Amino acid sequence: MLPKKSKQKQLLPHFLIVIPIFDGVDLIDIAAPREIFGWLATDDSFQRDVIIKYVGRKEGTFTTNNGVTITVEATFSDADVQQPNLIWVPGGCPKALNTIIKDPKSPYTAYVKSAGLKADWVCSVCEGAILLANTGLLNGHTITTHWAFVNCFGNYPEVTVINGHPRYVKSGNRVTGGGISSGLDEAFYLIELIAGTASAINVQRTMQYYPNPPVKSVIPDAGTCPLNKQQ
Repeated sequence: MLPKKSKQKQLLPHFLIVIPIFDGVDLIDIAAPREIFGWLATDDSFQRDVIIKYVGRKEGTFTTNNGVTITVEATFSDADVQQPNLIWVPGGCPKALNTIIKDPKSPYTAYVKSAGLKADWVCSVCEGAILLANTGLLNGHTITTHWAFVNCFGNYPEVTVINGHPRYVKSGNRVTGGGISSGLDEAFYLIELIAGTASAINVQRTMQYYPNPPVKSVIPDAGTCPLNKQQ
């Protein structure tokens, strides 16, 4: 009698996270999810390979709004970044945002819309909500954004900005985050949604993420949309 063949371990498909970038992007907006999702990749309880890529218009490098130069890992036209599991749209300086928003043929907008339509999770942090709203992917959804930019959605009447400045808001498969540092909480929340509470706790412990800021203050009222000052 021939010996029975041992069952081969079945590998689950990878989990692809894309972060479309541009010159002038906020560093923490792209570094926070990279760090947190990167630790998820080491969590044995999550049975999928996590792949994270900074995606840009062309090969080479991009520069954040505080002057850090980072390598582009894929371009908008690359075949392997067209169907991500999660797309994370960051914010940046108002001038950079206006350049993208005002260009009807913007490669950035085209990629975010195309990839977002196929993604399981469509996310933004900070002013990235404006770039996401510009694609139409936030129509019919309730969102949050940086407190100073809550009055920037006049051109997007189908998008509802929630009151109270929560750190993150889930609306269907859309998850949006508040200003800059909110991306930390938002990414942890997404890990819990994607991989479960145990995985989120494992990453929390690894990163020792138990915030208690040394100063206390109140979020100010938003004034005129900062994007208008760049016109």
